[in-house]
Amino acid sequence: MNGFLQELMKETSAKVRQIEATEKDTLKRSFATALALADANSRLKTFIMDYEFSSEEEEIYFFKQTKPQLVSQLIYHCQVYNIEMNRPHGGTDIQREYLNKELENLQDYIDRRPEFYSYYRLGSTHNDVCYFTRGKFRIGLQYLEPTLSEREPRYSTNCDYKLAKILANERLEILLKSQLDELEHPDEKPQLLWNTKKKYLIVLLYALDSFRAFGKIPLSRVVKAMEHLLGIDLGNYTSVFSEIKDLDNVTEIFDLLKDALLLRIERSHTKRRR
Repeated sequence: MNGFLQELMKETSAKVRQIEATEKDTLKRSFATALALADANSRLKTFIMDYEFSSEEEEIYFFKQTKPQLVSQLIYHCQVYNIEMNRPHGGTDIQREYLNKELENLQDYIDRRPEFYSYYRLGSTHNDVCYFTRGKFRIGLQYLEPTLSEREPRYSTNCDYKLAKILANERLEILLKSQLDELEHPDEKPQLLWNTKKKYLIVLLYALDSFRAFGKIPLSRVVKAMEHLLGIDLGNYTSVFSEIKDLDNVTEIFDLLKDALLLRIERSHTKRRR
């Protein structure tokens, strides 16, 4: 399965990057990206329908990590498209009211699912078998989703879509708040700017997360905070990491940082000797 997933994510990530690089119109970009992600999801579904997981742990990992990461990207770009399509014409007050209403909708989704949202935020695992393996549906364990009757039993669990929706909403929240900030301060730019490759930042964040530099905060939350701080969109960062983790130069950024730091120290010593 890993080979198929790596190739799928690599192809999809490349398509998305190409769209982002060539299409500047938000509406057209989100539509094209959603189509690419929908195709990837369809291919993933076809594969999983005939795949037998080697263990319960593998099944949980797929429905708790792999599928939600892909589907959350699809949900996010569909949401961006819908928001832009329905955006009203008008001045700052009208735009502010519209964006705040969209933020309220995001909060409403969480408010209706407090138990599962807490489970996700705390990084809990005790209900993973019920939440992220197939054929375990039991009324009373979670908010009854209106799309439940449309689920494909071989490709769905109780909570994989719910988790994907939460991940998408977190990303959308950052976008909406940044748009609100632009309305209030149209001439202001992010206080910090990332001026090198996005993949370097992704590798750095994975390294810091592996080192537990941020404690028990999930990597997804760290990524969202960094995106907000730097005014950057790291997109499907898990796919990018899957692409580069097997490359010989995966630690390139650390080598560059080491060289830059040593050069700075050498210059500092040179100044002192003068």
